[in-house]
Amino acid sequence: MSTFQPDHSADVQSVSWDGHAWSEWYTLDIAIAARSAQAPDTPGLYRLRCHGHPGLIYIGETGDSLRGRFRQLRKATHYAAQGKYIALGKAGGPPHVAGGCVWKHECAGLAVEVSWVEAPNLDKRDRKGVECELIAAYRKARGDNPACQFAGDLEDEDLTGWRTA
Repeated sequence: MSTFQPDHSADVQSVSWDGHAWSEWYTLDIAIAARSAQAPDTPGLYRLRCHGHPGLIYIGETGDSLRGRFRQLRKATHYAAQGKYIALGKAGGPPHVAGGCVWKHECAGLAVEVSWVEAPNLDKRDRKGVECELIAAYRKARGDNPACQFAGDLEDEDLTGWRTA
């Protein structure tokens, strides 16, 4: 746990958090629905939350399709449900490192939602840099990492006062 005092004035779920134009929040399944997907097929940054609860559970980026990345995340939750989840990252691991943690949130009855910023003109280094800045902004605002960040797990999150959806 961090030793600094968080600045709770920053709303990490806002559509304008950290000066970016974030999309509205969508459930993961609506974001990737086969015929009516809301998520775009462009590179960008994204964040995950549990509906009705403060904070975020993950912040990420992709140089490919945001929709494709969310589909990888859903596939990783299916792997976790089958007991296939091992946090090994991309080398032999799940399609998305946060998959097991997201699945555990869903098993706890929490509705996981996603919001994104399209960033088709950022190269890989800049996109990863903005991702790092967002994680740092989150840590400053909340005093800790998102629960699923850095191969975190549901146990890393204080669910005191959380109700299931």
